[in-house]
Amino acid sequence: MSPRAAWRLERLGFGHVYDYVVGKVDWMAAGLPTVRANTTERRAIDGVDDAPPSCAPDTPVRDLTKGRSIIVLNASGIVLGRVPASRPGGPGRTAEEVMQPGPTTVRANEPLDPLLARMADRKVAEMLVTTPEGRLLGVVHAGS
Repeated sequence: MSPRAAWRLERLGFGHVYDYVVGKVDWMAAGLPTVRANTTERRAIDGVDDAPPSCAPDTPVRDLTKGRSIIVLNASGIVLGRVPASRPGGPGRTAEEVMQPGPTTVRANEPLDPLLARMADRKVAEMLVTTPEGRLLGVVHAGS
């Protein structure tokens, strides 16, 4: 139905009409804006730190901020891995060499309160929030 609706809107004079083929859930999972009837339910995107420490794969470990985990991103912002705060390996190594590949992620539309409860139960300090394509949107910290 959406292609027909888009065509009809164009015929009625609306400009910049798009048929978002992948659907509403994908739109929300990407952290794109929505209008909700129930604004009391918080989503993961509502609780993110949207500027967490990150680095490129070739960043030397010695240049990374100590005491925090660092998210390793490619040039497009896609999550490749995470360097733990413990900094395994020697200072002459790169982030890619010491990162933990494929960290667990959630989507932006994940309900926040149940996510925080799961994190507490499993003693998870932080959870990465990404788009369906793996682009980092931010990090939810335990107790947010």
